[in-house]
Amino acid sequence: MSGSEAGTLVDAVRRQLSHAGYIVEPAKLAIDGGVAVHHDPGRGVVVAWVSAADLSQLHGYRQVHGAVHLALQALLTQAGYTVTSDQRTGEVIVTGCPTPPHPETEGPAAEAATT
Repeated sequence: MSGSEAGTLVDAVRRQLSHAGYIVEPAKLAIDGGVAVHHDPGRGVVVAWVSAADLSQLHGYRQVHGAVHLALQALLTQAGYTVTSDQRTGEVIVTGCPTPPHPETEGPAAEAATT
């Protein structure tokens, strides 16, 4: 993935998450917490929920952390992104953008042609 492709994918993921109501910070680590999105050349676009508070000592933190990452993965997958999860860190890794529908076989034009 070239630098410009990575930048485009990072921007698209940020827009998708912002549209869904997540607080997305442009920095690698959000100051007040939210979703951090950055490009890692060895993996793809990394999406991770971060909190400024030290929540690691709270009972159930790992479950909440896992649930938020699962929600992020589901949202991006449903939006058509190619997504996987880093089993070690729980981060969501995005490696591809949604494919736009082909006008002859998908979308409103194709539906109109079959009716």
